[in-house]
Amino acid sequence: MLHLLLMTVFVVVMAYCQAINSRKIVVYNSKIAEGEPLNEPLKKDRGIFMIITMIVMMLLAAFRSINVGNDTDEYIRIFNEILSNPDYANITRYEVGYIFLNKFVGKFTFNPQGIIIVTAVIYYTVFIWFYVKHSKNYSLTLILFFCLMFDSTLTMIRQELAMAFILVSFDRILDKKHIEALIWIIIASLFHSSAIIMVILLFLPYIKFDKIWVIGILLICFLLAFTNVLYKVCQLILPAYAHYFGGKYSESGWLAITYKICYNLAFFILVSLAIYKLGRDKCNLLDSRRLNCIQKNNLILWMMFIAFAILIIGYKINLVDRFLYYFIGVSIVCTSNTLLKYDTRSRKIITILMVTILIAYSIIVIKIRPEWNIIYPYTFFWQVT
Repeated sequence: MLHLLLMTVFVVVMAYCQAINSRKIVVYNSKIAEGEPLNEPLKKDRGIFMIITMIVMMLLAAFRSINVGNDTDEYIRIFNEILSNPDYANITRYEVGYIFLNKFVGKFTFNPQGIIIVTAVIYYTVFIWFYVKHSKNYSLTLILFFCLMFDSTLTMIRQELAMAFILVSFDRILDKKHIEALIWIIIASLFHSSAIIMVILLFLPYIKFDKIWVIGILLICFLLAFTNVLYKVCQLILPAYAHYFGGKYSESGWLAITYKICYNLAFFILVSLAIYKLGRDKCNLLDSRRLNCIQKNNLILWMMFIAFAILIIGYKINLVDRFLYYFIGVSIVCTSNTLLKYDTRSRKIITILMVTILIAYSIIVIKIRPEWNIIYPYTFFWQVT
């Protein structure tokens, strides 16, 4: 518990420093715009405190011990298997991209910590690049990342890599570079096959976000969540995955699913209200050179709605919350940017409420359900023999 509290305090302090720095830069540029005699060029907020904090989190992910993270021991076992058994790629379920990365790292070191370090550097580098480029509210982006994604970066590797590459794909879609976007989605699927479903991103900007579609999708999700339809379909089409409908994948975790549904719905409502209040053809939450505002807002609304809707199915099979990770990275940026569209008083109230609830939930989970994400107490790899 002490580890979590110290890390939370550190992140909150750094987010506060980032907010103060951002405000100083805004004031400075306002004075220049008003014609005050300043000879310096316009200052840009580069998110320096956010970057520093995310680098600290990257180091914690890279140098974690085998005891930190639900699957860290499995990734270390896979690395050792790949180096010792040339035919391992032919008998394992793991994707070819991840196998290749292990073999590549194995050419430089036989220490399995190498794959943990390399993968952490890869996906954190992409996260930092994406948030620096697209966030306009670095301090809140940092807090949301810490509360909603940090634990998974210490637990998962394959899906974190896939998620990072999906963010690159999303960036390409904003510039209407669909071939490049498709290539990045394919690359993501080479590390986690579920990422291939994100080809839907290529079409979402051109599908009007309409209430008829919304109601229809919600009805389907409720049908799949509270009937055996999904199980029967899985038995017919993907029988190898039918076992996910039993045991820990469907009989536990309802609290986590409910919590994720609530915060994704809250994010979706905040963003939707801002977009419809300002006008779908005028609201500019993300910068892009080629997608117009309507197309961009279609993409944002669909992504955030799908993230909420798909979680409803989680009451039948908890494992679907893994798909949330492909959407949450974008949701964090859009939610952070959206709050800047609200008045100062509303923005402060929403931010304080949001941060308090997220941090409180994280502490409660660590206390009552520590097996969900075994990241505290934290130990470095050199502390474990």
